[in-house]
Amino acid sequence: MKTSEKNICQSCGMPMKNMTDFGTDRDGSINTEYCHHCYEEGQFIDQGISLEEKMARNIKIAEKLGMSKTTASKLARNTLPKLRRWRKSNKAKQKRE
Repeated sequence: MKTSEKNICQSCGMPMKNMTDFGTDRDGSINTEYCHHCYEEGQFIDQGISLEEKMARNIKIAEKLGMSKTTASKLARNTLPKLRRWRKSNKAKQKRE
């Protein structure tokens, strides 16, 4: 079964096109906000990671897939801070500053 191509993981930005791309909630149901690389059984796999650490991780993965470091960096910096998981941490960080 396919889903809308507009679905992207709200943690890492991965496009989620097939049901197998989605993460799962605690009860085993499909979670349509996060991919299976980021979210399993109702929790983040990389719990406690910072936005900067997540961007660095995404850049390394993109490079392994053949993307240039410049393009990967630009994509990560322009995409991740806008995703649902990271918008919350950005607001909290701005309040502390």
